[in-house]
Amino acid sequence: MSEEVMEYLSFMIDDEEYGLNILDVKEVRGWSDIRKLPNSESYLLGVLELRGEYIPIIDLRQRFNMPPSVLSKTTVVVIVRNAEGQSLGIIVDAVAEVYQLSASQIKAAPGFVKIDERFIEGIASVSGNHVVLIQLERLFDFDVLHEVTQPDLVSED
Repeated sequence: MSEEVMEYLSFMIDDEEYGLNILDVKEVRGWSDIRKLPNSESYLLGVLELRGEYIPIIDLRQRFNMPPSVLSKTTVVVIVRNAEGQSLGIIVDAVAEVYQLSASQIKAAPGFVKIDERFIEGIASVSGNHVVLIQLERLFDFDVLHEVTQPDLVSED
């Protein structure tokens, strides 16, 4: 019996490659202006209005306790969604590859990665590189993020 294969979109942050289940990825887009949110977590940069939906925009570098991203026209935003269909945008340094991985290729996270192991599904070795696979539902509380990004709390910047 053949082993199930899942696809992962990988991206770079600070010279490390991370991956998300491609089924969680809604779209990849360039940077556009966002609306700032007062009194929010430092990694929550604001919201983007996209097709009538307010989407929280997260600086993944800051969420991982790294120096903030430098925002420019070449900044990449990956729009992801959870099982309930709630979306958020994560800022990454660059999108890398789409990998097809089987469960046997994904190993438990060792202690050398730069982020909290609670947020990691596992690590896969692909072409001699290590790809850290992220668990979105553990990394972000989608309900809280959407609660603080309601349009009546948003200020134009």
